[in-house]
Amino acid sequence: MDTSLLRLSAAAGLVCGAAIALAGALESAIGRKVTLTQILNGGSVPLGIGLLIGLYLWQRHRLGRFGTAAFVVQFLGFGYFAGIAYARNVVLVYLDRSVVDELLEGPARYAFLATAILALTGTWLFGAALLRSGSVPKAAVALYVVGLSALCLTFLLPAPVVRIGHVLGGAGLVWLAVALWRHARDSESSPELRPAYG
Repeated sequence: MDTSLLRLSAAAGLVCGAAIALAGALESAIGRKVTLTQILNGGSVPLGIGLLIGLYLWQRHRLGRFGTAAFVVQFLGFGYFAGIAYARNVVLVYLDRSVVDELLEGPARYAFLATAILALTGTWLFGAALLRSGSVPKAAVALYVVGLSALCLTFLLPAPVVRIGHVLGGAGLVWLAVALWRHARDSESSPELRPAYG
């Protein structure tokens, strides 16, 4: 079976993780958001969904029913979170603070809160499933879970903590993407390692 989907997923994860980590490092150094970090954060998060798909396809036989349920929750949480990250970094930053405050007093507040809870739950469940599989580096999963947990709570945590979450989560995404890329490469030379998508 062709492993190009796994390679594409790994590449998406590399770009997403590197962009998120770079944005966090830059914001930590500068002390605030700038146009570059807004583009990196807002534009790269959807690519993380690609990595999730690749990780699931690689591990699905080891993940079992729990892992499948965890993947679904993480997939939905990551998808909704990507929308909020885009809006936050490309739209909300250009609105007056009073407008954003008014927006967050209405239904948007509950939508953001529900997304945070879904994304956080998915992160912890999928992280636990990956750890149970035993096929990915445990430290990579730990960085992924800790970092993305901080990002899920972005509206509740101080900015310096969120920036550290960017760096940790980004590093975890890159590490998991490298593990997926290596698996895809090894699968090309060892037919018994190739994923069965059907």
